[in-house]
Amino acid sequence: MDLAGKTFLVTGANTGIGFGTALGLAELGATVIMVCRNPERGKSARAEIAHQTGNDALYLQIADLASQSDIRKLAQEITMQFDRLHCLINNAAVVPAQREVTVDGLEMQFAVNHLAPFLLTNLLLDLLRTSAPARIITVSSDLHHSAQLEFDDLQLERSYKRGRAYNQSKLANVLFLWDWGGAWTGVV
Repeated sequence: MDLAGKTFLVTGANTGIGFGTALGLAELGATVIMVCRNPERGKSARAEIAHQTGNDALYLQIADLASQSDIRKLAQEITMQFDRLHCLINNAAVVPAQREVTVDGLEMQFAVNHLAPFLLTNLLLDLLRTSAPARIITVSSDLHHSAQLEFDDLQLERSYKRGRAYNQSKLANVLFLWDWGGAWTGVV
């Protein structure tokens, strides 16, 4: 498969699944926008992928997905810099041991794992539609099967448990994608 001429955005691209995804896409000739929180780790990951693949069509964007203003700046930079986006891969996630709150006052896992992909997807939707056929992929987990949304305590202020928070955020991912066109297709 040759992905030359196709542009992919991968969040959390400096480690784990995100790094592997960016590497695989680069090997197939895609243009890859790597979104990372830490500039040094992002630069290192970009350099490693370029070295391994020989693909220099790798663009590093620094954004803290725990900050809604960073997400808005990221989307603005992407739409200004790129005229096409063929696939948005929402991969970044956090699993803090203790309850943490973002700069926006939101529970960290729900904010990064679900609200960030929700906001980024909506902000990039016009660019994705312009690039059709395009895809939206959000990395989730089978753990969503054991979750329920705690609407009366969505921020888990009364009863925080790391696993419960993670499962809830992943269930929200699945429900969000289902809403975009059925059966988790994410097709736009």
